[in-house]
Amino acid sequence: MEEAAKAFAPLIKQNMSTIGNMGKAFYEKYGDEALPVISEVMGKNGVAMAEMSKGMVQAEGMKAVGQLFGMFEMFDMGLDVVEVSDDKVHFKIAPCPLCVEGTSMELCEAMMTSDKKMVETMIGQEVKMEIPKSVAVGDEYCEVLFKK
Repeated sequence: MEEAAKAFAPLIKQNMSTIGNMGKAFYEKYGDEALPVISEVMGKNGVAMAEMSKGMVQAEGMKAVGQLFGMFEMFDMGLDVVEVSDDKVHFKIAPCPLCVEGTSMELCEAMMTSDKKMVETMIGQEVKMEIPKSVAVGDEYCEVLFKK
C-alpha cells in the first residue's frame, strides 16, 4: 500500500496545490469578501472527503481521524502526526500542500475549513480548530490541532 501511495503522491500534491491556488487567486482578487465563499466550498470538500474516508479506517472518533491523517504520511507530504487522543488530533506539516505561503492567517483558516469539516463529519460532532503556526504568515511549518 505504501508503494502505491508514493506512486500517487504527485497526483495528490497537484490536486491539493490546484485547490489552494484557486482559493488564493479568489482571495487576491476579492479580499476578505471571498473568505466566506472559500470556507463554504472547502467545508463541502471536507464533508465529502470524510464520507469517502470512513471505510478506510478501523478506529472510531478522534483515533479514526488520527489514522486518516497517518495515511497522508505515506504521500510524502511532510505531514507529521504529533498526538492523537480521544479528544485531540495534533499534526505538523511543511510545506503547505495548499500553497498559501505568504498570504494570511484568514485565508489559511478558510482553506483549513476542509480539514475541520472532515474531522467533524468523521466524529459526528463539532471541534475547535487551532492553528498556532502557519506558513501562510511566515512560520517554518504549519501546526494544527483539532479538539473536541
